[in-house]
Amino acid sequence: MTTGKSEAIKITAKAGESFQIKVWEDRTKGHRWVPTYDTTALRMLSDEYERTRNIRVTDSGMHYFEFVGMKPGTSVIDFELRYGWKFAADNHLSYEVTITA
Repeated sequence: MTTGKSEAIKITAKAGESFQIKVWEDRTKGHRWVPTYDTTALRMLSDEYERTRNIRVTDSGMHYFEFVGMKPGTSVIDFELRYGWKFAADNHLSYEVTITA
């Protein structure tokens, strides 16, 4: 896994319309993607996890985050891949979201 921040992935959506971000997550060792974002510009509609590997010793799958843009402008959603027991994040993802009128 990489550490540090990479270039932001760009998303464009209309104000009031939802958009989804999906990321692979392996919860077997306690990993979980945690988003940080401006709650005055974006609102999270759902945070769902779907287990896609049906092996008794593995808990991995897709994590779906659905947001809606509240007002036109550009915002950033930063995701950190965290362990429940560890203070520092293991990985980062960044999304630059442009909301149009």
